[in-house]
Amino acid sequence: MSINNEDFYQKAYKKHGITAQGVNWSSKESQVVRFGVITEILRRNIQKSEIVDAGCGFGELYAYWTDRGICPRKYVGLDCVQNSIDIAQKRFPKLSFTCRDVLKDELPSADWYVASGSLNILSSFDTWLFLEKILESSRKGIVFNILQGYVKSENFNYQSKEDIKEFAKQKGLGYFIVDGYLKNDMTVKVSK
Repeated sequence: MSINNEDFYQKAYKKHGITAQGVNWSSKESQVVRFGVITEILRRNIQKSEIVDAGCGFGELYAYWTDRGICPRKYVGLDCVQNSIDIAQKRFPKLSFTCRDVLKDELPSADWYVASGSLNILSSFDTWLFLEKILESSRKGIVFNILQGYVKSENFNYQSKEDIKEFAKQKGLGYFIVDGYLKNDMTVKVSK
């Protein structure tokens, strides 16, 4: 599986603009459902934490939190697509958005790292590298959603609950998995 991130997201943006589909979500509704699960998992931590949104797109997770009055103490958005960073920075000029490739670049330290939709087109190898890097850069842990299952897809990355559990266990860390909210999707919290 080898998809060029830049092309994948630029095509979606050109077709759909600043929308959920513009960052390749299937719909605004599925994006909001995933944001809701992340928010519920982190609810007690959001407002008192520094959070990095790895794969922030247009900053929609921050907009979701703003609409609900639960903004983090500090928010940083990272994305590997410069166009997304430019749009997010224009939308939220008081926040920090930086173009970074999680797999290759140095990452800022934060209490929590969140990744929503960021893992869906990575290879299996890159998925585990991405999770390792954001875990290393977090002080308290990571929360991410990922496609769940044993599907071998040319375009999308699926992982099993068992592999996620093994990842956390090998590190001696606690984990919590939520599924059943959307078909073939799970949200995971790995705590230090």
